[in-house]
Amino acid sequence: MLDTEYSTELHRLHKIGPVDIPHINGVKIIVKDRLDAHTYDPNVLQSVKKLGDNPVMSKDLKSLRAGSHADIDAQINFDDIEVTDEETREMGRAVHYLKIFKKGNEDSNKILVYVHGGAYYGGNAEDTEIPLRIMAKTFDGIIYSVDYGRCPEHPFPSSILDCLAVVADVTRDNDNITIAGDSAGASIALGVSQLAHELGVCDIDNHILFYPTVIHGSNLEGPLWDDKKISIIPSERKYLHANYVQFKQLDRIMTGFYLNGRDVNLHSPIISPLYADPTLFKRVTILIGEFDPFRLQAESFAEEVGTAGGDVTFIRYGGMGHAFLNLIGKSAASEDALKEAVLHA
Repeated sequence: MLDTEYSTELHRLHKIGPVDIPHINGVKIIVKDRLDAHTYDPNVLQSVKKLGDNPVMSKDLKSLRAGSHADIDAQINFDDIEVTDEETREMGRAVHYLKIFKKGNEDSNKILVYVHGGAYYGGNAEDTEIPLRIMAKTFDGIIYSVDYGRCPEHPFPSSILDCLAVVADVTRDNDNITIAGDSAGASIALGVSQLAHELGVCDIDNHILFYPTVIHGSNLEGPLWDDKKISIIPSERKYLHANYVQFKQLDRIMTGFYLNGRDVNLHSPIISPLYADPTLFKRVTILIGEFDPFRLQAESFAEEVGTAGGDVTFIRYGGMGHAFLNLIGKSAASEDALKEAVLHA
């Protein structure tokens, strides 16, 4: 996208306000559609076209990890942003994390703990460093990005405990905390929030979730995976369906690596937050793509929390698929989502 087109689209997206969507109760909905409604963003379309009609995911861990790393090329000056490598030994663990903040905010008591995605087996804190640097430019606090142990070497609940250790460390003298994450990282973040409350570590009232997965072991032919519910122009529906086929496989593959042979009840709210007590989540902001295969489960989670009295904002980006933060500098929706995240932090 040309710079002028990108800037114009970013400005347009930022001006869009809430709308009423009857099938999601108790939730403030913001739908940021493309001007060509119900069509793929060109960058996303290029990707999903490569899937073919019946994609088959590799189960080779090395290949999966290679495909999970983000390659973000953002032409942004970060001279005002500090990033330091830190480690906590809290709770008997050794966990590396990045401390990211704008110069002058190093003593702020406002905290955002971020959990990267990557289907539990992939990704790292460095993958989300550019999006978090962008957030740090306007966030009046400190961002802590956790480099948790990945599965299958560190199976469930190790990643949750790693993130909880960082939360316990950085909140020792602070109580103004937001937890955030993308994809599988958002699921981990919701598990951390529950454990932090139950163990008396702290109460995390604010949650920012980029395209979260919130359930494991669900019926892949059930309503949470029904791509026929999603409006899209007829010529692009086959690409949407192929992406859903791919993600149904991903659901089982990543769950298998996450458990690594352990017999875990997938209805546990720690691993499947859709089954959690929704009153634990006081504030939730969900940012997700219109065509993300996790969209329907995210909508269900938003409604559960919203009807239980939580303050829920659900922001849906037209034309976007999964992991659209990787499109910073290419699709304006990615940068707008970061702005919205800061506004809700």
